[in-house]
Amino acid sequence: MSAFERAGYKQFASRREYHLIQLFINSYGFYVVNHKIGIIPSALVAKEFMFDSLGNLNLSGLDINLTTLKAIERVLNHIELLINDKPENAIAFLYKLNNEIAQLKGQKSKPDTNMIHVGVSELRQSFHNHVQVVLAQSNKSSSSHLLMFYAVECGLKSIWLKRNKLTGTDRIQDQTLLTKDGHNFAIWIKELRIPPTIGDKIPDFHLARGGSSWDIGKAHQAWRYGVRMKSEDEKAVVEWLENLCDWIKENIN
Repeated sequence: MSAFERAGYKQFASRREYHLIQLFINSYGFYVVNHKIGIIPSALVAKEFMFDSLGNLNLSGLDINLTTLKAIERVLNHIELLINDKPENAIAFLYKLNNEIAQLKGQKSKPDTNMIHVGVSELRQSFHNHVQVVLAQSNKSSSSHLLMFYAVECGLKSIWLKRNKLTGTDRIQDQTLLTKDGHNFAIWIKELRIPPTIGDKIPDFHLARGGSSWDIGKAHQAWRYGVRMKSEDEKAVVEWLENLCDWIKENIN
């Protein structure tokens, strides 16, 4: 069983996040090993993993979810237990952990061959088409909201590709930008540096039945399957999507 499976988490959010977590765990492990037993596993030391990196790494700026943070905590606790019990096992664990993260980073960069890839112009045209259909509807329904959701997705991806001088989604190296459900708006908003008046106000929503809370990336499922949201939450989500559509219109051409 891998270190991450023992930690209860098998897949971090992105290839870039793997790199940062790798940096943090190695720096932390090296610091504790050096502090407690006075040795450094020299074969692991690289410029990017020096001790001062730990102090310079700001975890609060990485947008790490709670599951990932808990996994990191378990891994670090395991490192400390190994150091207190058998330091040589701690060094071996660091080697294994470092290699495992490196392999997972490589997997993250592999393109998804099961995804239909699209170009900038197709995404841009789809954005405009979806928005026009929504605007033409006098009585907005969950289907209208769903189409606006997809319009936002197409628009954000089109702008990102153009800014990064890429012709299509098949050119994206970091495959976590193309998650299986494709609707991680928080990542796209962060990548595009959308103004805080929009980007810092991403709404969540609650289901009308049961009251469970969900992030906006799951709104398309509720609308697609006819699952009702709390009315005030749905209103906030739709208004946010409309504001984001306005921003996209100003930046997509």
